[in-house]
Amino acid sequence: MNSILERMLERAVARPMTIEPLRVRHIGQIMAIERDAYPHPWTAQVFHDELREARAGRRHYLVARRGRGVVGYGGLMFVADEAQRLGIGRLLFGHMKNTARMLGHRSVLIVSHPPAEPFYAKMGAVTVDREPPSGRVMWSRPRMRLELF
Repeated sequence: MNSILERMLERAVARPMTIEPLRVRHIGQIMAIERDAYPHPWTAQVFHDELREARAGRRHYLVARRGRGVVGYGGLMFVADEAQRLGIGRLLFGHMKNTARMLGHRSVLIVSHPPAEPFYAKMGAVTVDREPPSGRVMWSRPRMRLELF
């Protein structure tokens, strides 16, 4: 039996990709990606709290959609395992980079999940140090900087 996420991806794969701001209506689909990606995923309430921060101008989150299916999200950037290597991460990253430039940022600090470090390096980010384990995260994470200008 296919997971809900796999069925959403099957329906969405033939449709063009769009990037748009994260909305409350996307949270259910994001939770499917979140549960697949992390042993201790964020709760829906955390995403609601982050959206409140976004409305106040303190955060910026995006979703990548094909049809009605969410296949990735960014701000904090995640792409479903089944949708990796399809250019979704590159598209989200490019949009984040352009948005950061338009907002006047000179660089972006990325705290990466260790397996994603090579992806960010390909996108031009440089590892500057490592963030030690803290809270429920039991591994060190690469801290990377992307210069924008």
